Amino acid sequence: MADRTLGRLTRLLGIVHYLEMHGATPFTELADHFGVSERQVRADVETLWVSGLPGHQYDDLIDFDGFLFDQGIADLTNSQGVSQVSFSAREAAALMGALSALTAAGAAPAAAASVMEKLRGAVGGVSVDVSASSPVRDEVRAVLEAGIVAGTALTLDYVDAQDRRTERTVEPHRLVVIDGAAYLECWCRRAEDHRTLRLDRIASATPTTSEVTHPPVDTHGFSLTQRYAATVTLARAARWAVEDLPGVVITADSDETVTATFGVANPGWTAGRLLAIAPHLVSVEPAPLRTALADRARGVLAAQGD
Repeated sequence: MADRTLGRLTRLLGIVHYLEMHGATPFTELADHFGVSERQVRADVETLWVSGLPGHQYDDLIDFDGFLFDQGIADLTNSQGVSQVSFSAREAAALMGALSALTAAGAAPAAAASVMEKLRGAVGGVSVDVSASSPVRDEVRAVLEAGIVAGTALTLDYVDAQDRRTERTVEPHRLVVIDGAAYLECWCRRAEDHRTLRLDRIASATPTTSEVTHPPVDTHGFSLTQRYAATVTLARAARWAVEDLPGVVITADSDETVTATFGVANPGWTAGRLLAIAPHLVSVEPAPLRTALADRARGVLAAQGD
């Protein structure tokens, strides 16, 4: 499972520390320093602005200069001591383990290396390292990160789980780690849908000048908090519809069918994906997913007036 919360928390604390060290800073400079988009920096500052001490009264919250914020500049006027947060050795080791996993998978934020160095210095002899099971090519990652920051589409040479090679143009949104593997969350123009593509299956990535037009989706399939595990048996011809689901494991039952097991974060979104291949479905478990699938089908029929 991807721990995007940890990555963002690290960046939020880093932004507070950076502003305390450097003073008023344009969003563009913060975006470049932390390796994210200017829009993400603005969202981070807005999150910090409503964060603070218990009670959440005016004097308890982290504060910024509102006039400069409207001009695209972050000026921290009250940090509430956030940058002085300290970790116990156990907490630091846990954070180091999570950052090591992100780094090994190829999806760590740019600031991860410096954070790891500071944590190691703070806890002395504690050391955590994670070996990458699926290495990601540095040149591919660099192009993906550049596309995310610039907000421009990329052309990918992608090899799927069946070793089929395709060329697709995607609008990159962010990098995440799911079950120890790095993925690119994106809008695929070829599929006309959101996709999560494994980084180690991207043979090459080429930048384009075409701008991103579809925003990232946080609710339909991209909420990575698993509600339950699903087991779906389907015809081999429809395998394409499930092979890019996060954390999916596909086993061949026969020459005719395969079984896919995966975590379900948003039943409605998953049901929509399965509805597209309804004639090829053999069985769907558990019952809540079957119910979501039936509800989605009834909704489609109602919309068509049938």
